[in-house]
Amino acid sequence: MTTTIDNLIPVGTEQASLADRFILTQVERQTLVFPATWVAEILRVDRSQILNLPFYDSLLVGIANYNGQMTPLIAAARLLELEQFIVPEQVIVVRLNRAAGQLENVGIIVDRVVGNITRPELPADLFTTSRSESMVMMHSVLVPTGLWQPQYWSVNN
Repeated sequence: MTTTIDNLIPVGTEQASLADRFILTQVERQTLVFPATWVAEILRVDRSQILNLPFYDSLLVGIANYNGQMTPLIAAARLLELEQFIVPEQVIVVRLNRAAGQLENVGIIVDRVVGNITRPELPADLFTTSRSESMVMMHSVLVPTGLWQPQYWSVNN
């Protein structure tokens, strides 16, 4: 099942451009905020469609084939250093687009999508520190650069 950004923004709301809109998601007790311009679509992916990558950082849950393209999946719970993440039968994935820079085509697994909000409705400190009391702004610096490198096991004799 796919939800496009257009489906999240109510019809007839001309007041805010896409650049001033943000998608709110829930990850345990935290709200993870995505700039709407970063979000390509929101997907539901069955666990059986996720290929595990055991030699990579635990942030990288695996990859899923979506429309013929391999989409790396990152657990937002692990990214935010919350409780241990266990992949449920079906996950909700926020797939990012070109505007997200190095995170283009990456899927962020969240617990649920809450809705959308405009910039003036968000706490001001979210734009200076990327965090407020219960909200975190999704930013590429949250993802370690070494995430895409395989981790090697060493055997000591």
